[in-house]
Amino acid sequence: MDRLTLLAPAKLNLRLLVGPRRDDGYHPLRSLMVALDGLADTVRVARADVRRVACPGIEGRENLAWRALDALEAEVGRPLPLDVVIEKAIPAQAGLGGGSSDAAAVLLAADRLHGLGLGRERLEAVAARVGSDVPFFIRGGCQWAEGRGELLRPARCPGFAAVLVKPPIGLSTARVYAAFDRVPAPPPGDRAEPPAGMPALAAWVRNDLWAPALTLAPSLGATARALAAAGARATLLCGSGSCVAGLFADRAGAEAAAAQVAGDDPAIVVTPGAGA
Repeated sequence: MDRLTLLAPAKLNLRLLVGPRRDDGYHPLRSLMVALDGLADTVRVARADVRRVACPGIEGRENLAWRALDALEAEVGRPLPLDVVIEKAIPAQAGLGGGSSDAAAVLLAADRLHGLGLGRERLEAVAARVGSDVPFFIRGGCQWAEGRGELLRPARCPGFAAVLVKPPIGLSTARVYAAFDRVPAPPPGDRAEPPAGMPALAAWVRNDLWAPALTLAPSLGATARALAAAGARATLLCGSGSCVAGLFADRAGAEAAAAQVAGDDPAIVVTPGAGA
């Protein structure tokens, strides 16, 4: 085997509870993360003589996939030259985890193409050195994530469909967390498991980054209101934004809503992916 093509899916945080900033600069998290079907980057990886990472807008060393290969080479103690081409579908600065998913796909591909046989646990440890969300994409499915996001525990995925709307504005994770430190602290979270079915799930979902994101991009409120007007049972910020998700009980309802809100901003229908 000398080449692989992998799909790198987007993710949705159905619940994202954020604690106060720690001494190391990170915020402790508790999040229910779900890999999605319906939105994914395509990552093509081939054995090569020298490393190359091609991705529109985020080329070479600037790409998280490059840093993932740096971390993997440090782990195994030898060069792992690969040619990586990433075809983007997941929008940047949307909170959907596109860069982290691409990095995880490259780690998985490198492990197979170079015959490393590291296994999931060791690959997740490498992924955690690359970024907080990268271990989730090594594992996939539906997971509770804690710590910085690197401590994973399998979870039961509730049934839902979602419409994702990405407005033109993007939000950097660093700016949103800085805004989180300036607004009043959210109420304490609980450790409740996700309920099955609407409207219980709609009442359960939560993202503590919603209020700080609105201080940076008030127009996100209009996006959420448009989704609610189209029938969404709940709306929530995707990760640190700027994408907004509207939740529906089934795909038919989500597709009807997507047609209603479709305009200049893309409206994408997604469901939990395989294994979620």
